[in-house]
Amino acid sequence: MKRKNLVKIHLLATTIAVITILTFFTSSVFAELNGDETIFKTVKTSIFYALPLLLIAMPTLGISGNKLAGKSTNQEVLKKQKRMKLIVFNGIVLISLASFLYYQANFKAIDAVFLYAQLAEFAFGIGNLVLIGLNIKSGLVLSGRLKKQAQVKV
Repeated sequence: MKRKNLVKIHLLATTIAVITILTFFTSSVFAELNGDETIFKTVKTSIFYALPLLLIAMPTLGISGNKLAGKSTNQEVLKKQKRMKLIVFNGIVLISLASFLYYQANFKAIDAVFLYAQLAEFAFGIGNLVLIGLNIKSGLVLSGRLKKQAQVKV
């Protein structure tokens, strides 16, 4: 596959992943602030049924990123690959939490267990957004669209 097409696929997968994760996050925050049980159920059901979108975008993002990186020893590329491992781990935890919260909201109770799982989902979600954001920044540096900031020695 041509590098140009691989870059387009990588950018598309990144965009889909970020928008999806942000939508999940903001919807969950809205439900939490609203506190209505029907909204909790609707949000958690919507997230659960939209998970396949992430299950396609994230591996596509990882595979295309690895193909673009090749055997590079560039420090920026190595940092991206290291962060990607954390993103994958967080993603597995987030999928598990989303499934659990869907089950709790629809078949069990919205109780303290739900709240603690929701808080964990927020923490892992923020973590993933930060890691993905750092990878986007590194990608922009690697592409030349963003100049690497000069490190200041103190």
